[in-house]
Formats: sequence, C-alpha cells, structure tokens
Amino acid sequence: MPKPLEKEYEYYLTVRDQLAREHHGKLVAIKGQAVLGIFEDYRAAANAVYVEHERGTVLMQELGRDYEIVPSFIADLDP
Repeated sequence: MPKPLEKEYEYYLTVRDQLAREHHGKLVAIKGQAVLGIFEDYRAAANAVYVEHERGTVLMQELGRDYEIVPSFIADLDP
C-alpha cells in the first residue's frame, strides 16, 4: 500500500529545483502531479487550498529546504 502523499512527494522531487530557484523560501502546494499554488506561508496556502481539497490530501513543502515526506498539517487555522 502506498504511503500518504507519496505520489505528491515524488512529483515534488521532479520540480523542486526549478521551483526553488523561482520561489525560494515560499510554500508549494501539490496534489497528484499538479502544483496548486505557491504561497508566502502555511496560513495563506491552507486558506486557499483547503477550500476545495480535503486536509491530508495535499503536500505542503517549503521550497529550498529538503525534508522527509511530511503530510499536510491537520491543525485548524482560522483566517
């Protein structure tokens, strides 16, 4: 059985260098093999992405830093 967000992380690995050059330090949101957006911080990303996508189904990754696969935060954030 695949790990949660494994497909998204694999896609992130293919686009991270290019995105990091253009958007270093910002947050990318990825679902499947699609970039949903580039955001200044997690709050901005969550407010935009979780309107249409369920929490835990989108990879949120800071560009320019490498981490092990980390699922999207599940915390509630009020705007």
